[in-house]
Amino acid sequence: MKIPKFLKDTEIQKFIQTEIEYAQKLLNELKILNSNFISIDAKENIKSRYIAIWISQVLSIFYAKTQTLQSITSNINSVIFALRHIGTDESFRLIFKAFLNVDILITTTEAGVIDISLKGAIKTNFTTFISPSIAKGKRPKKILIREKKKGYAASKKALVFNSLPKGYDHSIYAFIKEIIPIGRVLKINNKDGANINHF
Repeated sequence: MKIPKFLKDTEIQKFIQTEIEYAQKLLNELKILNSNFISIDAKENIKSRYIAIWISQVLSIFYAKTQTLQSITSNINSVIFALRHIGTDESFRLIFKAFLNVDILITTTEAGVIDISLKGAIKTNFTTFISPSIAKGKRPKKILIREKKKGYAASKKALVFNSLPKGYDHSIYAFIKEIIPIGRVLKINNKDGANINHF
């Protein structure tokens, strides 16, 4: 940055120079931090649920206490990849797969417009046990299915379903809106081709 001649050897010049040096120092630190993210693999390096949840909070990643460590670290990897490769087709594919469990088709119908079509129904990684109705105040019970095959030990499995918290999909769309490059328009269509969101 060139400082005008009439400001040379003044307090204003010293102030501007100090601010430029400080901004350069911050930029250098950010470059170092960014380079640290290049080789990070959350699935490989995060072995503690506590750390995974803490990183999710730092990066503002939606998670549930019932999620497995593998599921949380997979989401962390997707967000780090998306932040490193903001706006690329692969970053959108990873985000939609990680948080909404759905494959997508990306097209660019016009300049600056990213058209995303969902190939299936949205579902989450959050599993909830299916339980019979019980009296108020009593602890819910799981429904277990027992299977016995000849020559094998009996196995039990609880009935579960994937739950979609109210407003979850819209909070993910809001997150995606934050990471798309300025000046781009994002259109999201459901599996039937109807537009469900655009920003």
